[in-house]
Parts: sequence; structure tokens; C-alpha cells
Amino acid sequence: MSRTVVVLGGGISGLAASYHLSRAPYPPKVVLVEGSERLGGWIRSVRGRDGAIFELGPRGIRPAGALGARTLLMVSELGLDSEVLPVRGDHPAAQNRFLYVGGVLHALPTGLRGLLRPSPPFSKPLFWAGLRDLTKPRGKEPDETVHSFAQRRLGPEGRVHTSGHSVEV
Repeated sequence: MSRTVVVLGGGISGLAASYHLSRAPYPPKVVLVEGSERLGGWIRSVRGRDGAIFELGPRGIRPAGALGARTLLMVSELGLDSEVLPVRGDHPAAQNRFLYVGGVLHALPTGLRGLLRPSPPFSKPLFWAGLRDLTKPRGKEPDETVHSFAQRRLGPEGRVHTSGHSVEV
């Protein structure tokens, strides 16, 4: 008897789960259910009015450990090796981080001084979120989502919303 597995959400996690299920020794029928008109979840490129391209969602991978090794293997199996651009830790792209919120690009604070002052888009100094983090229990999952991490540490300002479209794989 053939099995059917339904994967809810066509973001990067749902797509990765569907991919791995389809590569199993005895793959089930995989049905991917996505509520929006496109796959990819938060990952997408948007062109601004001035022609600038904004990459939304995660823009990097951590190749360390077993999870990182599996991610790099999947990238290779999908033939995307040439799309991966390694960035050293001392490169400006690795040291300068920005958030695009409400149509405005915000530089994230660097150094202790930047953590002690409110820094848009956050209404309170990030220092307090860091201090609160020391008292908050860790997430229960070994690979916590960005949504859960941000909401637990930043409170309401860390909330994100998701949506999802139906596609058979």
C-alpha cells in the first residue's frame, strides 16, 4: 500500500522536507500544501523603485556541523553549488547587517554603544533583549526557527507572519 505524506507550507523548510521525502528509499507520495500564490516562504527577491534588489528572508547558511553538512549536500544535489558565495567573517558583508522594515533600510547596531541606545526599528535598546535572553530558557527544538527566536527574545517587535498554496510534488 502506498503512503501519502502531506507537507504544510511551501517555505524553505517545507520544500526541503518534500525534497528529502521524495529521495527516501521507498518514497511516499508527497503533497505540498502552500496557501499563497508562490513557493519559497519568506525567501524572495524584490526590486525597489530605484532598481535596487532586496533579498528577503534568510540569505545565508551556516555550513558547520551535521545540519550544515546536510544543507550543503542538498545544495550540491540540486546543482546549486555555483550559486553559493562564501563570505569570510572579516568581510564587510559579514560584519554589517541591515533590516528592511516599513520601506526603510535600518543598520543593525554594532558594538556595545549601539546596543545601549534605541535603534530603529526597535523602540528599546537591544541590550535589554540580550539581558532578558540570559534569563529566558532556550528553545525546545534543536534547530529553532527565526520566528520563534525573534519573538522569544524581542517580544512583540520580533513577530513575523506566515501564509501559505497547494502544489503536488
